Amino acid sequence: MLIARDLVIEAGIRTLIRDASFSVQAGDKIGLVGRNGAGKTTLMRTLHGELEPAGGVILRSGRIGYFSQEADLPDLEHPDATALERILMAREIGAMQRRIEEARQRIEELDGEERDRAIARFSRLLDEFEAKGGLAAEADAKRIAASLGIGPDELHQLVRTMSGGQRRRVELARILFAETDILLLDEPTNHLDLDAKAWLIDWLTSYKGGVLVISHDLPLLDEAITSVLALENGKIESYRGNYSHYLEERERRREQLERTRRHQEEVIGRLEENIRRFKGRTARMARVASAMETRVERLKRELVDVQRSGPSVRLHFPQPEPSGRVPLAATGLAKAYGDNVVFVDVEFAVERGERMLILGLNGAGKTTLLRILAGVETPDLGEVSIGPKASLGYYAQEHEQIRTGVSVIDHMRSVARLPDQTLRSVLGLFLLADKVDQDAGTLSGGEKTKLALAMLFVARPNVLLLDEPTNNLDPQAREALLDALTLYEGTVVLVSHDTDFVAQLGPDRAILMPEGEMRFFDEDLLDLVALA
Repeated sequence: MLIARDLVIEAGIRTLIRDASFSVQAGDKIGLVGRNGAGKTTLMRTLHGELEPAGGVILRSGRIGYFSQEADLPDLEHPDATALERILMAREIGAMQRRIEEARQRIEELDGEERDRAIARFSRLLDEFEAKGGLAAEADAKRIAASLGIGPDELHQLVRTMSGGQRRRVELARILFAETDILLLDEPTNHLDLDAKAWLIDWLTSYKGGVLVISHDLPLLDEAITSVLALENGKIESYRGNYSHYLEERERRREQLERTRRHQEEVIGRLEENIRRFKGRTARMARVASAMETRVERLKRELVDVQRSGPSVRLHFPQPEPSGRVPLAATGLAKAYGDNVVFVDVEFAVERGERMLILGLNGAGKTTLLRILAGVETPDLGEVSIGPKASLGYYAQEHEQIRTGVSVIDHMRSVARLPDQTLRSVLGLFLLADKVDQDAGTLSGGEKTKLALAMLFVARPNVLLLDEPTNNLDPQAREALLDALTLYEGTVVLVSHDTDFVAQLGPDRAILMPEGEMRFFDEDLLDLVALA
């Protein structure tokens, strides 16, 4: 059980949340909604205990699991842990399995009586592992992993060699495998294909514990949750029902508040008109006017507060200087991580103004290819050619370009020599005007996305390399990004699993990974986008 009473959460000098009271109990399936930057992720981290509230009380009981929207992993107890070991370590049997492996290796190193004792210890550990249901638990972990799109080969891959998307799926499997009473899930569907999302919805529906989930995946919110906590303008309001019901009920409540507000203002207006009429007349009328003034002051204090819609992201990429006819080309690219061969002999050329989509299943090397094109990684074979007058702008899905300890405004300064007033104005377009001096590492996932896009905005590249740019964006910001890319006259190379976004953008061609096959884009490929 998780109970928050009179909670106050601050970020620097800003109060994100004030006087919030709610609970998450067994069987609750609650969606936490609000615009990017409203404080949803900060609230999650505070509920988990990573941050301290500025006021109020949080009561926790039972085991709480927290899934962060960031792909960064904490320092691993065993740096050489495989994905399966990482998942299993969420329960005691994971540590037992590691001790069994260490005992087995010890046997190989010893001889004589020491080896006999090591064999006896190895045997005891195996018996304990079986007695605690270790084999069944391992099968359960593999089942969860497979349901989230983690293949058998990935299970035996070292976690530290995995892509951000792979790491997130491993961490989600770990959280679901752990025996928890409360789950705090921050954007759990990022990097999941359609089948994995459907499985997760079913899993959450049947989960006996309490769930508090942040997600911009509306089907998840509609199908898996039974109530909503809406965070708006620093206040939390509770709604019963799924996300669709919340939208209807929010509008109904707003209309009711507006009617009440209009009635209050009409009453105040009539009283003020009477005050003006009665003042300056007889002493008795003056006393009546004075009483009316007292009532007006009380009514003004009691005016209901009608929350207005917040400001919207306004995004329009400046049209760049044109590049040469072929701004970007790849020849014979190959990449492997140890024994894991990601792709070989990939080559293509992107033409000026083209929209190219990189397609493939999870682990097919989409992000790796984009990182190589951006110059962040080096191919094992082949080369990337940057054409005449081409300038690249790279958006990394894991926000690698956002550095902890560096302010928002300094990130902008690092990519463009423009007056600070101009940079601040651009940040205002992305709703980051009040965060210019904030440590960028403390921004939410959605805010980091907006900062990364703002950096692209002022850098004015004519080739955009975008890796899952809609992850963590609220629906309004996503639409603003789509509109901006539609009008952008430069070249776009995109990785995305957002089917609607891709369909509306309308790519010209697609490269299918890991084979590197080039195809003209058509609607048939949208099915593969959904599986990416």
